[in-house]
Amino acid sequence: MNLPLPARQPEQSAADASRTPNRISGWRYFRVIVLALLIAPFCTYWASDQIVDRIFSLMVPPVMITFALVLVNKLLQKYAPKLAFLEGELVVFYIIQTVICVMSSEWMDMINNYIVTYAIRAQSDPTVQNHILPYLSKYLFFTNEKQLRDIQMGGYSLEYTLQHLGMWWRPILSWTFIVFLVCFSMLCINSLMRDQWTRREKLAFPIIQLPMAMMEGGGRSPFWRNRYMWGGFIVMAILDMLNGFHYLYPSLPWINLRFIGDMSQWLPNPPWNAIGWTPIGLFPFISALGVFMPTDLLFSCIFFFFFRKMELVTIAAFGVQQGEGGGGGLVPGPPYLSEQSWGAFIGLFLSALFVSRGYLKEVWEEIVKGTRRKGELSHRFIFVGLLLSMIGLGWVGVSIGLPFLLVLGYLCLYLVFAIAVTRLRAQLGAPTHEMAFMGPNQMIVDFAGTQNLSEATITHVVTTFYFMNRIHRDDPMPSQLESMKMGETSGVNQMLIFFVIVGATIIGTILAHITRIYLNYHLGYGTWGGGAGFGTGTVGTISSLLNNRRPANPVAISAVLAGLLVVIALDFIRFRYSGFPLHPAGYALAMNFGLDYYWTGLLAVLIIKVFVTHYYGLKGYDKMRNVALGVILGEFVVETIWAVMAMYTGHSTYSISINDRLWGL
Repeated sequence: MNLPLPARQPEQSAADASRTPNRISGWRYFRVIVLALLIAPFCTYWASDQIVDRIFSLMVPPVMITFALVLVNKLLQKYAPKLAFLEGELVVFYIIQTVICVMSSEWMDMINNYIVTYAIRAQSDPTVQNHILPYLSKYLFFTNEKQLRDIQMGGYSLEYTLQHLGMWWRPILSWTFIVFLVCFSMLCINSLMRDQWTRREKLAFPIIQLPMAMMEGGGRSPFWRNRYMWGGFIVMAILDMLNGFHYLYPSLPWINLRFIGDMSQWLPNPPWNAIGWTPIGLFPFISALGVFMPTDLLFSCIFFFFFRKMELVTIAAFGVQQGEGGGGGLVPGPPYLSEQSWGAFIGLFLSALFVSRGYLKEVWEEIVKGTRRKGELSHRFIFVGLLLSMIGLGWVGVSIGLPFLLVLGYLCLYLVFAIAVTRLRAQLGAPTHEMAFMGPNQMIVDFAGTQNLSEATITHVVTTFYFMNRIHRDDPMPSQLESMKMGETSGVNQMLIFFVIVGATIIGTILAHITRIYLNYHLGYGTWGGGAGFGTGTVGTISSLLNNRRPANPVAISAVLAGLLVVIALDFIRFRYSGFPLHPAGYALAMNFGLDYYWTGLLAVLIIKVFVTHYYGLKGYDKMRNVALGVILGEFVVETIWAVMAMYTGHSTYSISINDRLWGL
């Protein structure tokens, strides 16, 4: 396996020799923050209404909104240079849009629906009426269906929504407080670890390649003059426009770039049919993101993808009833894929701790001494913030009837997973990290069982913390770290970045609630992609845990330990043999079904990348890199056209995403 080339870091680009640190006056930052907040409602609406555009590591709305500002900035540079935005300003603008988009995404799909789902379902569902409603906090949920008749009917205007926001403010602010505490704990961890991950380990941060290329020099980057980039852009834009018109007018020709087939149809007989849904799909922009992934990770993703499929076939050959994963019901079953995934991510977390052990000792010394670096918050301040956020969440748990230590342990378990995902994305640039129904709930069921948990405890845990347990495509922590890296690359003060993220987190959460409330009043609850009652998934989970009490599961625990040992073993080998092709992150990503959508595209990129680097070296890779950036940008621009049309008309249009607009999530 040749040359696992890392993605080029922004600070290593050819134009960096001419870069100077940004010395931007306060009023410039003020104006760009105001502009970003004025545009934030549109970003929130886009993320809320067009779910398919923000389920990847690189989300469409913030990239395209920033792209539009860069185009405007080119006009300002030509006709009003004193008003033109500098690179640092564009970076701050992009960070705000990214955080706003993240806070308007998957967590809000769950949380905003929780607020109303149980009251609406109570009359028709005995589980909700008897086992959920009695334990709900009135600060977090509605319990009276009569208050919600209007959102079930739909047909109301924005003005009507704003007039009736009064009854919503208590749950909005309560959930904003919970979400903020979780995000603030993530931000503090990122702040403590930033120097280690960005400067010492020099992680590649592949996901920020396109936005940094667009914003470099305020839009004067060589990126905009690269013919290979424009070649990729034009080809993909033409193909996606053609496919978009075919979607509207099926008689027109098209070129299928998404799902092409399903391997399971070729294997109809047992035990081979146990591989399940195995789609063949290209998804050019996801494949293009794969160009920035190291070669060994590309190979590992493909290898362990088929390894997982062979696990399913093998246990079927022995006649063992299987389950793809824990799922919403949290019932573990062979081959315990969720448990293997958990073990793998715990292993990645422990590996990150081991690599950072010397740095963590330095950080602790700075916390004790209270030293502070210029332009940055002190590590003591950040550490205290981390402790306070965790204590705050413990207090929230106690206020709704949960033990303080249970909530604290729950949060720590989730943060272990979030840290592993964050470092994985910063180092390797996985296009998605879709981990279906992985979360602390699964680990509690596997390791502690449910026989000693009261009905109230089960209900409180599942209803309050379900947002930490679903798919994790839009977890905030990776975007926070990438924002810090972008600020560092562009010379933006890290203290400013910290408080910009804090403010955008709070504002984005509130805007996301209001936007979804409006969509429910306007379209009717359950009739649009983000309002389909995703909170109802908790009802089945609670019912399963209450009606099927079970002890700790030794086999599931063994699967977690097996996943942990696989990662430790792979790391051990890689530390001693640098050319070893299997990367533990590939195992962690492949044990869940996120790779199923686009494994074919990654395989194609792996073959092309090995060929180009072998025969054309770094120059060939650089050209391929620019083509990949053009492919991503071309697809995102056309996706924006179809997304805006869908939002304006209310009708489905073509999408480059892994899901159709009609499917939502």
